Amino acid sequence: MHILRNTETPDGRLGFHQELLTIREDLQVRSLALRRAGDPDLAEDALQEAYCAVAQVKDPQCIENLRAYFCRVLINEIYHLRGQLGASSVREPEDLVEVRECGVAVCSPAPSRPVDETVGTLVLAQMWFERLCAQRECLTAAVRGRSADPDRYRDLIVAVAEQVLRAAIAGEASQTDTNESLRAAYPEWFGAEGCADNNAHQRLSRARADVRDLLKAVVSRDELLS
Repeated sequence: MHILRNTETPDGRLGFHQELLTIREDLQVRSLALRRAGDPDLAEDALQEAYCAVAQVKDPQCIENLRAYFCRVLINEIYHLRGQLGASSVREPEDLVEVRECGVAVCSPAPSRPVDETVGTLVLAQMWFERLCAQRECLTAAVRGRSADPDRYRDLIVAVAEQVLRAAIAGEASQTDTNESLRAAYPEWFGAEGCADNNAHQRLSRARADVRDLLKAVVSRDELLS
């Protein structure tokens, strides 16, 4: 769950990441991901990887239609993941139609967000982080111990959620819940030797789902929509 962005100007990259999060959670975009992926877990992975990739764009002001740009990256990520799993990675003609329906990415300045909106979101992120800290023991116990070392798995899920919120407070996009970060944090489970690609993918997908579920327990839907 990636929430914010920030640069030297209070309404710069922060507004970009807020808009990017909204696009990632948009029902039409999620439907596109599911249609192209053909699997809910793979679709979630692709949405996450696309978010991380677009969040690292050095000059987001050059993207006029962020929605179209995100959809293009999303489809590329889906083909990449499908290729890793041995599925067909041949691009289909309707991909271009779906991306054009989202719009065309060209260069022009992107609108900024009001300063009061930026400050309000930062306050919410700090509140969510403090809530997680206060409920850490209960939240940790609620995480399913999926690995051979369930306590280590639970601690990792909570630590990842914590880093996501820390990044939100700093106005940055967290990388702690990417496939690479999860493998590095717990290689014995997510990168175990002899673990089939499909099994590894399923473990990563479930871990990210566990992080999302934990964050949902901390962040209410009403607060997100306020």
